[in-house]
Amino acid sequence: MYYLSADVGGTFTDLVLIDTDAGRAHVDKVPSAERGSAASIVKGLDRIVGKAGLQRSDVDLFVHGFTVGTNAFLMRNGARVVMVLTKGFRDVLEIGDQLRPELYSQQQNKPVPVVPRSRILEIDERIDFFGSVVQELSETDIAHVIEGIAALNPEAISVCLNFSFVNDTHERKLGDALRKAFKDIPVYLSCDVNPEIEEYPRTNTTAIAGYVGPIIDKYIRHLEKDLEENGVTAPLRLMRSDGGMSTPRAARTNPATMMLSGPAGGVIASEYLGRRLNTKNLVTFDMGGTSADFSAIVEGNPKKVTSRSVDGQPLRLPTLDIETISAGGGSVGWIDRGGAIRVGPHSAGSVPGPACYGKGGVEATITDASIVLGMLTPEDYLGGEVAIDPALARKAVLEQVADPLGLSVEEAALGIIYVANAKMNQAIRTLSVERGLDIRRFSLLAFGGAGPLYSSYLMRDLGMNEVIVPRYPGVFAAEGLLLSDIRHTSQKPYRRPLSEINPSEIADLLGDIINELDRELEADGVPHDKRQFHCSVDLRYVGQFHEIDIPIATPGDTGWWDLGKTYADFVKVHDTLFGHADADEPLEIINLRVEAQGCIDKPTLITAEEANFYQPEAYNTRLVYIEKGGGWEMCDLYRREDLRPGASFSGPAIVTQVDSTVLILSGQTASVVKDNVIRVCENKGDAT
Repeated sequence: MYYLSADVGGTFTDLVLIDTDAGRAHVDKVPSAERGSAASIVKGLDRIVGKAGLQRSDVDLFVHGFTVGTNAFLMRNGARVVMVLTKGFRDVLEIGDQLRPELYSQQQNKPVPVVPRSRILEIDERIDFFGSVVQELSETDIAHVIEGIAALNPEAISVCLNFSFVNDTHERKLGDALRKAFKDIPVYLSCDVNPEIEEYPRTNTTAIAGYVGPIIDKYIRHLEKDLEENGVTAPLRLMRSDGGMSTPRAARTNPATMMLSGPAGGVIASEYLGRRLNTKNLVTFDMGGTSADFSAIVEGNPKKVTSRSVDGQPLRLPTLDIETISAGGGSVGWIDRGGAIRVGPHSAGSVPGPACYGKGGVEATITDASIVLGMLTPEDYLGGEVAIDPALARKAVLEQVADPLGLSVEEAALGIIYVANAKMNQAIRTLSVERGLDIRRFSLLAFGGAGPLYSSYLMRDLGMNEVIVPRYPGVFAAEGLLLSDIRHTSQKPYRRPLSEINPSEIADLLGDIINELDRELEADGVPHDKRQFHCSVDLRYVGQFHEIDIPIATPGDTGWWDLGKTYADFVKVHDTLFGHADADEPLEIINLRVEAQGCIDKPTLITAEEANFYQPEAYNTRLVYIEKGGGWEMCDLYRREDLRPGASFSGPAIVTQVDSTVLILSGQTASVVKDNVIRVCENKGDAT
């Protein structure tokens, strides 16, 4: 079997081809095409199948992760959406909520809705909280709305009517009429996208689905066409925000589930590697060309959330708990009005790229700073495939940062690195300390093209256990794309005191959701014996605003409903998250949730077992400038392909490989363990 994955980033597209018959893995990186284009995938496909001596048609499964939805949202170049809301609620997106990013600031900028008020229409209908019809939806009103929509020339239509999560009759009636009137325009209903209580998050999530839906659909259609024209007959699967896979059909049905497709693969790969290394607590650190992504794996399980804020706006769908900041190799260093060095959010991307690329870029990026300091050299960078000009890097840092501040070029370059590291340290603290996790108990799993180069700084600054670097860190997220399963999620509002729950009533409601998701898996072609269903409930203290998702057994299992265990699980999680819990306060259920999993065959990643200790020989040395006030110091150089399990060496050292570079600081020890993983720890001692 031949499994292929491609992860498109802002600067590079990473590819992994697993040949299970020969027990071999082929990896490659190619520059990404312009934003929103999948052209780099075909180019990379030709290269990697050529390296493997295969034909395109030999590929059995192709899995893809992308950031086109995220980029469209963040850069505000999504589709032209017209939205239909219940009469009297036209301003719900403008009003938003009372959550303030800066609690005590007297000046607050509310996020700009993706659908402006001028493209929101109202319809006269009303359903109350109990699902009873107060005002019928008439054919006359539907016709009037259709006429208004046509005048606005939409590319997508989103509908969110009041209390449709309790009774979706009106919303579905309107949706059917809209699809009949606008056959070539996608229609997204809140009862399909996010059937949950709370008007603003539900409306905004449905608006986002319409905003990114046509963009994602266009991307998928072009990708399917390119693959077909190039002889790839393998099924196409897409990574979802929650770490599951999606078929193209399912992705088009609810495109909001694809918003954070890009970073999810790295978390899934980290979960797999953590099991291999028997390391249960990990912070994942994925640093590429435009951003750095962080997530936590606690006791072997990736952290998930049922909602999150994206650029200040609520996206209420299950996602992996990932913190993203603008700190990638292409992030630009600049000086603010106060004379301080800043890094990002602007990125040079792949076009024109860092100044050292010689493609017209003149701004000083993190990559340029690393070249000035000797951390990277032309022969290190993608095995020399990408031409790098150190003189251009030095010129950019000198002119953009060093001269204006009166610093040496080395001090300015190290300042850029340290400022970027400070941003990443804060992101890890947000992910851990603010979630009730003791970061000192965690290992930092570093990957992406740039992650292993800066991870040793972060480990030291945060007092973490160790750094773990996988065998192919630059394409690690692409490996993770091959390790997931098809996934669908759904939920149903159900507000009751926990103590008054009728287990048979919950079983019936969960059964309805399971049947609904079972039909989705059927449409995806998942065999019956490959289907699994996992249930949970959203719980909170009575009177509390925030709920916590607590897993429960699936109805039908022996003793599936255990009130005491459910209560105890909530108290434990609440204490971890917030630092306190009350075992006597009453709880209430808000939602019932089901996750459907369609298990697919997965490749066995290439592994290597433990071996006896040995001291490898450096193939060379070079001067690097890596510590504040430390000046230039001699650093040992090792090639990753020359290291095998059992190798151990001390810093300062650099390990070079085609897809990434690993930096080990003075006072740190690196050891190569099973699966050719590098583990870096402080001081001497066995890192294994």
